[in-house]
Amino acid sequence: MIYLFQELRTFSVQSFERSLQLLPPERREYAFHFKHPEDQKRSALAWLLLAYGLRKEYGMEAVPKFRKAASGKPFLLGAHMPFFSLSHSGDFVGCALHDQEIGLDIQKITEPRDSLIRRVCTQEELASLKSSQDFCRIWAMKESAVKLTGEGITGNFRDILTLHPDMRTHAVPLENGAGFLAYSVYGETELPIQIISTAELFLTSSRSLM
Repeated sequence: MIYLFQELRTFSVQSFERSLQLLPPERREYAFHFKHPEDQKRSALAWLLLAYGLRKEYGMEAVPKFRKAASGKPFLLGAHMPFFSLSHSGDFVGCALHDQEIGLDIQKITEPRDSLIRRVCTQEELASLKSSQDFCRIWAMKESAVKLTGEGITGNFRDILTLHPDMRTHAVPLENGAGFLAYSVYGETELPIQIISTAELFLTSSRSLM
């Protein structure tokens, strides 16, 4: 399941302060590592979405401890734990939960630099580009792919979608054409997307001892 929050524009200072009370101390501290208030909100919301999904799907009352692999990809500690991936951009925050490895990326549409386009796109993709919307979709798909594999933005980034024939990457337009949500998995699985409101997020999260 992919959980998507799209109310950042109306997520007030009071709501943010309330969300901080639901975070474990280390995650609260992590949120304040970000300089800008909007990024602090996104960080807190991503964690709350993870807690929401773990409670809804797996009955977990708290988010387990996690570590990062050598690639920097986080994973939950413990046996038979689900895999997760977090992402946010603009007004959107997302969390993907799956019983197999998964990569999630959210990108709002911006006007890309020519140098970035040439660095990211293959010749075939360059020929197909018609707008910044097209580039946003490709960028989100490739970001989700490297978050699945753990490779990061390396020399293989341009060709990442063809380097793993067993990988499937899906791109879904965001509300009002604001950008794209993309997720990558191994195999043919397609995941549903559930929109989570501020009220629903707080209602479920407040029941959990995070």
